[in-house]
This record gives sequence, C-alpha cells and structure tokens, in this order.
Amino acid sequence: MLKIAPIIFILVLLPACGGKVITESEARPQPPPKPPSSVPMWLGNSSRTFYGTGPWSDGPLKVVWEFETKFTTGRLHKDPWGGSSWPGQPSVDEHHVYFGSADGNLYCLDKNDGSLVWKYKTGDSLKATPTIAGHRIIASGLDHYIYCIDARNGSLIWKFKTGFEVDCSAAVINGRVYFGGEDGFFYCLNLEDGSLIYKTERLGSMEGSLSVVDGHAYIGTEQGDLYCLNLSDGSTVWKARIGADSDSTPAVSDGFVYTAAENGYVYCFRQANGELVWKYQALGGTGKEKSGFWASPIVANGRVHIGSSNGYLYCLTADKGEVVWRYRARGAIWGTSPLVDGRLVFGDKAGWIHSISAEDGRGISELKIGDNINATPAILDGRIYIGAFNGKLYSLK
Repeated sequence: MLKIAPIIFILVLLPACGGKVITESEARPQPPPKPPSSVPMWLGNSSRTFYGTGPWSDGPLKVVWEFETKFTTGRLHKDPWGGSSWPGQPSVDEHHVYFGSADGNLYCLDKNDGSLVWKYKTGDSLKATPTIAGHRIIASGLDHYIYCIDARNGSLIWKFKTGFEVDCSAAVINGRVYFGGEDGFFYCLNLEDGSLIYKTERLGSMEGSLSVVDGHAYIGTEQGDLYCLNLSDGSTVWKARIGADSDSTPAVSDGFVYTAAENGYVYCFRQANGELVWKYQALGGTGKEKSGFWASPIVANGRVHIGSSNGYLYCLTADKGEVVWRYRARGAIWGTSPLVDGRLVFGDKAGWIHSISAEDGRGISELKIGDNINATPAILDGRIYIGAFNGKLYSLK
C-alpha cells in the first residue's frame, strides 16, 4: 500500500507593507504614562502649565504638619517678615519640600513630617519659587543674588549678583538659567558655574516670572510692557503695551498669551504678534490695591482663572474674556490658583485657604491657617504645601 507522508503546514508571518513584523507584544495596549512625581519649579514647568496631582478626598481641608520659620527685617522692610510672601510657591520632589522664606533662608524639609533637612542663609528675604535642576536648587530674592545650592546638603555651588532684587523664578533649560530682574535686564547664565551667557538691553523691571514656549520667553514689566523674547539670545520678537505694572507670569495657550496687571485688567494677546484680542476689568475692592491683579492666570479647558485684590476669583472664557463665574473669598487674593483634577486651590489675605470647583465656582472646603496668605500652593499627590505670612509653611490634605 502506498504511504503518503503527512503534510506539514508552516505558518510564516510575512512582514506588513512597511517591512516590519508586528509581534503580539507590540499590539498590546501600553499603560498610561505615570504623572510627574515632582513640582520642580514655579507652576510646574518652564511653560508654567503643570499644576500638580491628586487624588482629592471628600473630607474637609486639615493640617498634616507645619514648619515655623524665623523673622527678619531688611533694607526695604523695617517690619519683620517670615514664612512665605508673594508669590512664594514651594517646590516639591519625591522626598522633600524646598521653599524660600521671607526670613532669608532657603529651606529643605522632609515631605512626610515637615522636619528640617537643611537650610541656607542668604542676605535678605527670598520670595521666588526655587527651581529644582537635578541635584541643584536655583533660588533668588531681595539681596540681588541668584544662588545655586546643592540639593543634597544645602551647600553653595555658586552665586551671581544682579543690579537689584530678583522676584522672578528661574527657568532651567538645557544647562542654562533664565530669569528677569528688577534691575530691568533679562539674564541667561550657565547652570554649571553661574557665568553670564547673555543679558539683554534694559527692558524694564521684571517682578513676575517668565513662561517659555517654542523657544520664546514671555515676560511682563512694571513699566507696563509684555515682551516676547528669543530664548537663544534674548532679542525682542515683539513688545505689546499693557499700560500698567504687571506682576503676573504670562500664560500661553492655543495661540494666545494671557496676563494681568495692577490696574485691574486681565489681557489676552495674540501669540504670533502681540496684538490685543480682549481685556476684562475687575471692579470693586477697597484700599490702594482695590481690584488689581498680582496673581498669574491659570488657563485650562478654554477658561482663564485668576484671583483679584478685590477678593474675587474669576473664571473667564479664554476666547472672549466673558465671566463664567466668580467666587468670593474672605480677603484679597494675591496668590495664584493651581487647578488639579477639577479643583482650584488658593489662599487669601485674610488667612484662609480655599478649595473650589473649577466647573462652577462652588466652594468645597476652606480652612484658616494664618493672618495673611499671599503665596501660592504647590500640590502633589493630593497634598497641599503653602506658606503664610505668619512665619509658617503648612502641609494640608
């Protein structure tokens, strides 16, 4: 009898038309990226668009720990200052909280219990948010210096002297340190040794911070101008007229630049050329500040969020500047209001911290922690870190 050998079928995976064999492992859905594990600088990154991470609980705000600073006087403030002054947002990594205090110290605290790890003493009050750059911390303040501190032990690596105070929080990008000074110049330093790479012509006193988007830096001046600068050499791309002292850090979103000023206006300019698109005026308020803005705009989901010295937090449409809602705090709002998982968190100058819904401005929780909060909270893993002018830094949940 004739025997027929069995036929063996061999499955050959032929390459797709692009010439690549698609394996089973490549077809599996990839897990979502992990959220950032730090808030390393003012408003989270050099474009100032990362505001922190949750989750939130349903319970009321409460203090987890508090750390008390000392007080100090200075050339321009005979009354003693302590804690966190404007804008004063801490920086937070996986293990530590760093903040510049009005008592003149840069502090490093244990994130879990608020215990002191190290501190570095400068010549006067520190107001700007420290910038974490690897194992280095960039800090600045009223004594005219920019400091580079070793994050591991608090020792000085280098310092650079400017012509006046520095309230601007630095952006560190590709080994360069960028900031504006109240002496009127915009600076670029070498992160390694603090040497000057360039400084611009005098633009005007810069008290707010810069935002960096697509190789350009956006920054306002006390003389009422908004600049778009080439980050590579500091040259001016365009200049727009605000018309009043602006302390805000500009927010750049969807082709527009948003900022605010002490005259009580919020502004929207076109990113391409600085053309004014709209402006909104806040009204009311008492005292010399009245309805002025010292906070920076938070732009998300087609809306602009910003607190005023008149005590209201405003939510405006980003395209037209129309009011969506407003929330009445217990005092003037000078700090900025980070938005995390649908909640805005901010303090007021009556000493209360507020958590409200970004959707409709509904109050969720509030807690009195001091007599004056004009600093900005940092939020990470559902914890809130914020300083008050009573000399203390708090961790809340």
